[in-house]
Amino acid sequence: MTDDSEHSEPPRNGEGGGPGLVAMVVPFATSIVALVIGAILGGLLAWMLKPSSQVEVEVPRDLSAAELAAACAPELETKVTELEAAQNKVQFLEKEVSDREARVKELEDEMQRRRQGGGGKMSAELAQAKADLAEALTQLDIARREKEQLVVELTQTKEELAKTEQELVDQKEKTEIAKEDALVNKWYRFINESQLEVCEKGNRKKLGKCRETLQATLMTNARRDKFAHCARSGQAVPSVRELQKGESLPDFSEMIDEDQKQTKGWYVLFCDPTLPERNDGFLNEEHLPQTAKAGAP
Repeated sequence: MTDDSEHSEPPRNGEGGGPGLVAMVVPFATSIVALVIGAILGGLLAWMLKPSSQVEVEVPRDLSAAELAAACAPELETKVTELEAAQNKVQFLEKEVSDREARVKELEDEMQRRRQGGGGKMSAELAQAKADLAEALTQLDIARREKEQLVVELTQTKEELAKTEQELVDQKEKTEIAKEDALVNKWYRFINESQLEVCEKGNRKKLGKCRETLQATLMTNARRDKFAHCARSGQAVPSVRELQKGESLPDFSEMIDEDQKQTKGWYVLFCDPTLPERNDGFLNEEHLPQTAKAGAP
C-alpha cells in the first residue's frame, strides 16, 4: 500500500499556505505603517516645535514738529502745484476773454461804420464772437472759483499744520511739567520719609523740633538739585541712613548736619552726579521743589 503523503505536492500559489503568507507579510506591513506614521508624527512635531519667525512690530509714536512738517510737505506741495496751475488757467482765460471782447467790439464797430449792418455774414460772425466770449467768460468764472477753493484748502492745510505743531509743542511742555511735578512729589515724599526715619522717638514737642531741624538741613537748594539729578538721570531716589559704628561713609553720600543733635550720625545717600540726565531739553525751574529758605545753599 502506497503512502499518499510521500507523493503529496507542495502547495501552489493561491492554494493553501495562507497562514504562512500572512505571517510573512504582516511584519513587513506593520513596519511600513509604523514608518509612515512615525514620519508623519515627526514632521508634525517638528512643525509644532519650529520657532515662529520673529515679527518686528513698529510701535506708533507721536511725531515731532519737524517730522510732522516733513510728512505733510507732499500734501502742501500738491496744493501749491494745483494752485499754480489754477492761476495759470485763470490768466490764460483772462487773456482769452480780453481777446474775444476786442473781437466783438471790432465787429460791432465795423458794422457801425457800414451802417447797413454788414450783411448776414458779418452778423453771423458777430453772433459767433459773442457766443465765444460768453463761453470764455463762463470758463473764466469756473476757473476763478476753483482757484478760490484751492486757496481756501491751502490756507486750511497750513492752519491745521500750524495748529498741530503748536499742540505738539504744548503737549511736550505739559509732559515735561508733569515730569517736574512728579519730581516735586518725590522730593516731598523723601522729606516725609526722612522725618519718619530720623525722628522716630520722643514726645510731640521733641518730634516737632526734630522735624523742623531736619527740614532746615535737608531742604536746601544744593541738596534739592542733587535729588533732582538722581530722579532725572533715572537713578535710585536718595535716602537717609544712620552711619553705623565702624562704617565708612559710602560714595556720593554726605552727613546731614553733625552739629545738630537730632541729625548727628545721619547721612544722605545720593547718586552718581556724573551720569547724564534723561530729559528732552525742557526744564521749567518754576516746577522744581521748594526749599526751606530762598537762596539757601
